[in-house]
Amino acid sequence: MSLPEENPPLSHLVQEEMMNRASQNLVHCLAQFPPIVRLRLLAFMHLVEYPDTMRASLEVTPSGSMRLTLDTEIAPDTAHRH
Repeated sequence: MSLPEENPPLSHLVQEEMMNRASQNLVHCLAQFPPIVRLRLLAFMHLVEYPDTMRASLEVTPSGSMRLTLDTEIAPDTAHRH
């Protein structure tokens, strides 16, 4: 009598299909945003992935509004200029 597999093939296929659908849905949702929003999300993702290359400053006014400014010293490639 053999032990059951930890990840049966069907389970693996279902997980892969769910990940593909989630990726497709995310791409569709991001496409609905205006370009400036996509650029802001990209900058924030860059901050999360490469915090050493980014400077972040957060300003909070007495009324409670906030402004997060992200800056990098690395010059973007010409293909990535916005």
